[in-house]
Amino acid sequence: MLPPIIEAAKKRPLGINSRSGSFVYYDDLQKGRQKMTPIDKLSHSQLLKLAVERQLSDSPDGTTVTLNGQSFTKEQLAREMESNTKIGRQIFEAEINYLKFYLPQFPKECFEE
Repeated sequence: MLPPIIEAAKKRPLGINSRSGSFVYYDDLQKGRQKMTPIDKLSHSQLLKLAVERQLSDSPDGTTVTLNGQSFTKEQLAREMESNTKIGRQIFEAEINYLKFYLPQFPKECFEE
């Protein structure tokens, strides 16, 4: 049994299947269609690809405002991550830290060996 997730979050990938290179979503895991590579076995470039895709598939037309008042669209934040800027690194770390916390709650059958 998978841990609960809100419906809107199902549109964001949880991982990558290293064999196929495809993103893995909650429903794929729930229905047994795919397995994902454990997060600690992904390369930095795979983690970046995953974090960028998670950002781009977030709720539509949303903006994020930083503490200093700077506003970013999801596309701008994705570019910031790809450019390795300070805000980009912070968003990247937040995405990956969330997955490192959440994914260990999934049964081992959800992961590639």
